[in-house]
Amino acid sequence: MAAISAHTQLIIRELLPRAREFVAAGERRLAVQEARVADLQYKGLNAPQSKRLLTIMRETMALQISHVKLLEREVGADPGKQQS
Repeated sequence: MAAISAHTQLIIRELLPRAREFVAAGERRLAVQEARVADLQYKGLNAPQSKRLLTIMRETMALQISHVKLLEREVGADPGKQQS
């Protein structure tokens, strides 16, 4: 992998906390959708659109987490550590 410039590293370090916030917010929304689908299933409803949305949300969350980890590796940041 090619080395990234100091300027790019600085920008990534500045944006990492925001990216982590996006992941946390996405996890909360995902939990709500999982509960919604579970409730629909409990009520005996099929709800294919809700299940499809849940699948898409899970895929998106995996991509977001993967991307944040990539950025952390690129700048040598501690995973999950909030930068100040």
